[in-house]
Amino acid sequence: MFNESVLPVTEQSDQSINKRRFSDLLEIFAAFLPLFILGIIGTILGGATIIGAAIINFGYLLSILVASVVLKRHGTGWREIGMARPKNLFRTILLGFGTAAAALVMILVLTTIATNLPGSEVAKADMSRFNPLEGNLPLLITSVVLAWTAVAFGEEMMYRAFLINQLGTLLQSNRLRWTLSLIFSSILFGVIHFYQGPLGIVLTGLTGLLFGLIYLKSSRNLWAVIIAHGLMNTFTFVLLFLGMA
Repeated sequence: MFNESVLPVTEQSDQSINKRRFSDLLEIFAAFLPLFILGIIGTILGGATIIGAAIINFGYLLSILVASVVLKRHGTGWREIGMARPKNLFRTILLGFGTAAAALVMILVLTTIATNLPGSEVAKADMSRFNPLEGNLPLLITSVVLAWTAVAFGEEMMYRAFLINQLGTLLQSNRLRWTLSLIFSSILFGVIHFYQGPLGIVLTGLTGLLFGLIYLKSSRNLWAVIIAHGLMNTFTFVLLFLGMA
């Protein structure tokens, strides 16, 4: 019978580290699984419809619950990784508005550049999923409410706070672990917005990168990027309602 106790201490240690990393990876996968599955179902049914949006946001709720269990297992919680009350509320709100403005300017500039590229076929992010919003006031109100609750909180809690910190723990032996965690979380954030097309994926990924930087630079306080996220979504939904996006 194979006995691990006869292995050299360093090899036993390596095996233990690998097992822990694999376990951490499975926990990340488990936390995002409800979001991915229900997100796909909601998108198929129509992400801008009330039923589709409800399914997608229920996915966020389930993922947050699973992530909460994971964090508790690691002896921490949402407060420790970003949901603590900000020390300076006014500065946090100001940072949120500034972050939203910077992201919107970045999107405008990059979209303009893409529009003027010769032979470009990705001149604009595909927002056709939200066509039902145009002129639909009840759906606009519902979307704005969700923008400031399930979406802003759900995406920032999962993609910024949870994913960046869990990946940082997973890569703790790497000097660039926070940079790598930030980049990977931003790429994943862009990819899950695949329905917006190639340019939409790039723009969303870069927005996630900006939000992640602000999150890390503000001592991992999540409130500024939650505010920024809510503002951006509200602005976008209003433009879609008016038929201007």
